[in-house]
Amino acid sequence: MAKHLSTGSFDFCLESSNNVQETIKNFETNNIQIELGPVVKHGFKGKMMSVYVRDPDGNLVEISTYHN
Repeated sequence: MAKHLSTGSFDFCLESSNNVQETIKNFETNNIQIELGPVVKHGFKGKMMSVYVRDPDGNLVEISTYHN
């Protein structure tokens, strides 16, 4: 457990089955600002594309799609 919990102090990654362009289009349609991306990353399963956004509390959320 973190010593100093505060709103917006976390970051986490979610894996999506959508391709990265679908994810970006969904964010744009819903007026969600993209912080970074798409960028190539390496995760547990190998190469992936990631897009970063903020949740309503200000936490950084990485949405990743693995390459086949």
